[in-house]
Amino acid sequence: MALSMGLIVPQVILQKRDSEILLLIPTLNEEAAIEALLIEAHSVGFSNILVVDGFSSDRTAELAEQAGARVVLQEIGNGKGCGVRSGMKEFLKGAWDTLCIIDGDGTNLPSDLMRLVPHVESDADVVLGSRTRGRREKNAMDTLTIASNLTVSFLLGAKFGRLFTDVQTGYWVFARRAIERIYPKIRSRGFEIEMEIFVKAMKAGLRVRELPVGFRKRIGFTKFSFMLRMRNLYYAFRFLAS
Repeated sequence: MALSMGLIVPQVILQKRDSEILLLIPTLNEEAAIEALLIEAHSVGFSNILVVDGFSSDRTAELAEQAGARVVLQEIGNGKGCGVRSGMKEFLKGAWDTLCIIDGDGTNLPSDLMRLVPHVESDADVVLGSRTRGRREKNAMDTLTIASNLTVSFLLGAKFGRLFTDVQTGYWVFARRAIERIYPKIRSRGFEIEMEIFVKAMKAGLRVRELPVGFRKRIGFTKFSFMLRMRNLYYAFRFLAS
């Protein structure tokens, strides 16, 4: 956890909102990162944490439970999209009014995610964090990833007459009304889930805002292979044409 963003999380917000927020972390074989990530998330005020595990073959689920998270297995199928959708379903079963999502690989900063939360009360229904606009740890994101994210984000944003820079981010905050609107319409099973969330939110007329966030080197091995990158590009063009 080398990168410190120097961001201050207002304590008054944490005291007022922590019991109303659910933090969702979809995982698959993240035993190298999950325990430290959960400790960090607790330290900045996330008291309700749901880890949706994609049938990990390592100790991810065990370590997450030991670190104080509630762990459930994703029920819709395999892939990150299924994990996110399973988590959204669990969120709607409860009484929380805000859903936050970050990746489980240690790249995202819980403190930056918490900093996005107040905007779902004031000027947005959905807030996504832009890693391309924020501070990145050296070598955390390669040039190809940055370029492809910017290109896809520009094209999808232009579809709605808006400018976005990172619609494939792992940072998301949703008001409850946003999840109620978009969850029934989401069908993604894999890494294309972020693009579909963005498109469905924009089509639903929700207020979507992007703010800069930090990004660190991944802990463990990436699952985002060249073939998955090509798959995402295919879905990007499908969403553009939808």
